[in-house]
Amino acid sequence: MCPKRARGSALMIALFVIVVMGGLAAALGRLLGDSSEKYTVEVRGLRALMAAQGALETGLYRLYPNGHWQGQVCEPLTLTLPSDAAGLVDCRAYLSCDVITAEHNGRTLKGWRLIGTGECGDEGGGASPDFAVSRSVMAEAFDSD
Repeated sequence: MCPKRARGSALMIALFVIVVMGGLAAALGRLLGDSSEKYTVEVRGLRALMAAQGALETGLYRLYPNGHWQGQVCEPLTLTLPSDAAGLVDCRAYLSCDVITAEHNGRTLKGWRLIGTGECGDEGGGASPDFAVSRSVMAEAFDSD
């Protein structure tokens, strides 16, 4: 084989290897970035669920303060989360409450539908607004009298 005919082939092979390695590095970087985003959403989702459950439990306690219905009125509520609750930083909790009725054994029972909603993350304009998450939980409670 003549050296003049083979001149430049090593350069083409090196360029090909560099392009392939660069593509693999970019794909791996994107994969790691996606994994980080999923982890952030999962953590904020769990925090939002805990805030929603806290709102729901607060509403149930307001209706049944000592384990027995005290004739309280259920009202919507925006909870102020404690500033030292490190796990709920950047979270908000809301409680909605509606009066409902149900039939049981021929009797009409008065009850309440409580919906606790927790929101975590910046809703807009922040560093990562696409990571704002919300979770809701619902419970129904009835007066046995």
